[in-house]
Amino acid sequence: MIPYIKIIGIAYLTTFIIACSSTGSVAKNENGSSRYSSDFKSAVAAMQSGDMESAKIALEALTQNAPNYTGPWTNLGIIYAGQRDYTTAEKYFNEALKRQAKNTIAMNWLGYLSAVKEDYQSASAWYLRAIAIEPQYAEAHLNLAMIYEANMRRPKEALEHYRIYQSQTGGRNTLVSAWIRNLEEGSSYLASNREVE
Repeated sequence: MIPYIKIIGIAYLTTFIIACSSTGSVAKNENGSSRYSSDFKSAVAAMQSGDMESAKIALEALTQNAPNYTGPWTNLGIIYAGQRDYTTAEKYFNEALKRQAKNTIAMNWLGYLSAVKEDYQSASAWYLRAIAIEPQYAEAHLNLAMIYEANMRRPKEALEHYRIYQSQTGGRNTLVSAWIRNLEEGSSYLASNREVE
């Protein structure tokens, strides 16, 4: 069995990795004009190929030419978060939310940015907000579970969200399976779930 401390350390570090892994599903243009869809696709292709500077230029142009697109704002936030320019990233995610109040990708990333600032209450609030809109958003469940376990000492809630994540992703993540086992077997989980005699 992996020691509890080691799992917490991995969970803490992985919080940031998991948030970044959600970039695999770049934001879509839900409110934009089809006139600019090919420009957006080109920007996304540049982003996915790792050419972030070209992607930024194209996405910035889209924020000017088609300001109601939510995708360019969100993807600019993702790029800047990946470059650790968190202030600029936050600005873009908030702009995305102004255009699409139910942009769960932006919410997930704002949770990540809050976690970077060690504001775990805000981080959990962003993840819960995203889950309320999109209950099947597996990454938000995982991020929330890790915050609950590693930073907020809420093992019962962490376990619940780890299980939801595993259910939604087919249980393929063996590391999360280990975290679940650890919580189920750990004294902190047992103590927090023991009925008062």
